[in-house]
Amino acid sequence: MSFFDFHIHPTLKSLFSGGTAQHGFTALSPWTTIDQSKIPFLLNWCSDFKYILATQGNLEQLVDTGVNLICVALYMPEMDMLKSSLIQGATKGSLKVYLDATQLNKLINGNPFQILMDEQWVALTNAAVFGIKGKSLKPLNAGKDFSLADSSTIQAVFSVEGCHTLSSQLQTFDVNEILGNLDKLRAVAKVISLNLTHMEQSPICNHAFGMQFLSDDGFKPTGFGIGAGGVQIIQHCYQNHIMIDLKHMSLGARQQLYLLRQNAAYAPIAQPLICTHAGFTGISWNDIHKYVFQERPFSKGYTVLWQGKPVGYGNEPRPSFNASSINLYDEDILEILHSGGMIGLSMDQRILGFQEYENEVNGRDDFPMETEYISNQERSVFYGDGSSVVLGEAFENEKVLGWGEIEQAGIVGKDLSNYHLRHVMNHILHLITIAGRNGYDITLALTQICIGSDFDGLIDPISPCMTTPSLPSFKQAFTDHFLTYANLAQVALPQGFTINQFADNLFFENGKNFVLKRLDVLNG
Repeated sequence: MSFFDFHIHPTLKSLFSGGTAQHGFTALSPWTTIDQSKIPFLLNWCSDFKYILATQGNLEQLVDTGVNLICVALYMPEMDMLKSSLIQGATKGSLKVYLDATQLNKLINGNPFQILMDEQWVALTNAAVFGIKGKSLKPLNAGKDFSLADSSTIQAVFSVEGCHTLSSQLQTFDVNEILGNLDKLRAVAKVISLNLTHMEQSPICNHAFGMQFLSDDGFKPTGFGIGAGGVQIIQHCYQNHIMIDLKHMSLGARQQLYLLRQNAAYAPIAQPLICTHAGFTGISWNDIHKYVFQERPFSKGYTVLWQGKPVGYGNEPRPSFNASSINLYDEDILEILHSGGMIGLSMDQRILGFQEYENEVNGRDDFPMETEYISNQERSVFYGDGSSVVLGEAFENEKVLGWGEIEQAGIVGKDLSNYHLRHVMNHILHLITIAGRNGYDITLALTQICIGSDFDGLIDPISPCMTTPSLPSFKQAFTDHFLTYANLAQVALPQGFTINQFADNLFFENGKNFVLKRLDVLNG
């Protein structure tokens, strides 16, 4: 059984450990499982966090599970993350073997791109140096180089998550330097896509709020759309057949990109749009205000929104969507489909819309809230001119999830695997609905979605797929339950649909076919 992953971070955990002068890369191998006994300080995040951090994104697990084709996210952590008390404090505890103070200082003050090449790249492509025998990661140069029969090798293409990763210093954004380093990377790796921005403020591109466990203002968006430097980077990428990944772009930036692609100078070179690790909002961007319970603007340049969780499929307890703008609105989905692009489905609980039941509700009218920050400059993107916007209409007609319904999901049993699975199936049903409603070929749309787990040792994943070894059982559960759930939700499947073939496509064939074709495009 073969699997594909559109977005995975094999080197994120090893990046924080101390570098070695002998080999020039991090001491912790990306093939190594972290010792669970050394990670007590984050256990309050979730009951399974020790297990998740120890194993998620491990290369040896990938190859043993049959994940033989992946898109590796090349990424450097941002300054505010590295300087946070959460990370810095861990360098003094039992995790200091994995969070080395000297290494963190080097990441903060050093050259991100050089560290990427000297440590991450070498660590990925030199399994033998770590004593790994008979297994390896192989960068693919062309579609014809992929071998389905090679079960001992992870075959990989690459994306860059955030232009800051291509800088010579964190929080500096020299466009010419970024483009020069991108070209240097392209000389050694097939880079199929680029995220313009990630979690921090950047003049390249305004970002969608996504940092949940650190509160620094640098993580809250205050800009507007894509900067002049970002437009220059997009043009360079498109000229070199590199796709722009929509993930982490603000709503205003995404809308600007869609218009830019129609420009006479860009239309002939525009590449497909992708979102490598996505969830859906379940709504149109024209209906955002209906799901906002309350908002509060700040003079620092951002506004906080408290949003309800849209529901629309199945019976109680209904799975919900996460309406935050880091996810894809219906219009975003259609832009990707019409461009010939691909959506990677994230395995993150929050991104997929799951809400854990809380015994002590915070008093917000019996509804759980997703907190989001948007830039004051982009408020009109969310609400139009705002003069006649009435907030919260969806709360009055059962279009948002209530605490009582979530409690039912909790009562179903301690194991929430089935409820989590319904959140995944919800996304497939919504893709079918949006495609059909807008006259897009549903059968074609179902070839434009794959798995983009975002496994990095940090995300809180759905119960049926916490780590890579769960993929076979997760695929089987999806195969066993999808037809029943689609029927329950009264969503018609396209003629000729077979669940076994679609499951094979979702978990492997769709992503494989797309990536191998992109390699051929890169090679001209």
